[in-house]
Amino acid sequence: MFKFDFSGDDIDEADGPQERQKDESSAEDKSGDAKTVSVLKPAIYDISDLLQDLPSRLSYTLVPVNTSTGIKELPIPRREVFDIKVQIMADEDILPPSLNKSETEGETREQFIKKELQILLSNTEDLRTELYEGGLKSWEGAGDLVEYLAEEKHAIGSGVLELGCGSALPSLYLFQKHLKSLKSGKSGAPIQTTSFILSDYNYSVLRLMTAPNFLLAYYRACVVSDAEPVASQQDLDLEITPDLISQFIEFLKANNIVVKFVSGSWESTEFSRLLGYDPLTNERMNYSLVLASETIYSLSTISTFTSLLLDCITYWGTSSECTGALVAAKEIYFGVGGTVRQFIELVLKLGGHISTARRIAGRTSGVARVVLQVTKS
Repeated sequence: MFKFDFSGDDIDEADGPQERQKDESSAEDKSGDAKTVSVLKPAIYDISDLLQDLPSRLSYTLVPVNTSTGIKELPIPRREVFDIKVQIMADEDILPPSLNKSETEGETREQFIKKELQILLSNTEDLRTELYEGGLKSWEGAGDLVEYLAEEKHAIGSGVLELGCGSALPSLYLFQKHLKSLKSGKSGAPIQTTSFILSDYNYSVLRLMTAPNFLLAYYRACVVSDAEPVASQQDLDLEITPDLISQFIEFLKANNIVVKFVSGSWESTEFSRLLGYDPLTNERMNYSLVLASETIYSLSTISTFTSLLLDCITYWGTSSECTGALVAAKEIYFGVGGTVRQFIELVLKLGGHISTARRIAGRTSGVARVVLQVTKS
């Protein structure tokens, strides 16, 4: 049986976005009317951009992946939230690299990120509409996706795009799986390009949680001895050196692995453009699998998310493979309005095909959860 063991302050398995939003539901999504969300212009970053100025040490835990098959899976490293808060308090240079935008837009982005950081540091809010989308917590849907990917041995293909990634546990599972396959492959064999594209509304989440998690995953999969004992739920530390980061970046290049991050609003047409093309090289970013978890909870974004998802599997994936999507969600999000039924109706309306890949009975909350498979009709 699959088991996802997060520390208590990082996840509450009985709660989901419907709980974290219930105090705001009366002000947001009244009578089922979608609220207009302001557009935060998206930006794209290479992994090397977001690994700049890391602290000298990262604290993390290992999330075990146990499957009914009995096959030993690498645990997934996840940076500790308290470690992120320590960095925020100590780091005065935590703003993004220059994006060659206008001075006005640059100032706006800088002010937005400063507000993000205040929320991340406060420890009092899991979500604030139009400002922070809960990326520091790992919700049940992420665990459901990892379980499904592990049990079904889902192929990575040309790569993975994860929408609303947060800590990106599903993508990290596949990333480590890919690294493991490289280690066991024949020396000198040609290696196809494999892309991992991570999207989150908040730049601060991508820089402070998602990107460091990929460095940690590389360390655990490729640097640590296989004989080293694995301890779940134990606080671990990794010393961060320029050599380690350089070694990681060179490893990615040598093995044709592309890791990029996109922040900002799904509603912007610029977001879709960034998913389709690298603005620096104009090369197509290929992926054959789209992942998302707990992204349909709000009436204010469910239509935008569904439209983007269908675009991703129709237009911006690899041309040589059939791009599909896996979406994990609760069947209903009380107090916020999002439901699986509504999502299914939107997918069908936009010309997609959708089926239930797995259904998970409700636990403490009594709300059932599903993993849905979405493809082109």
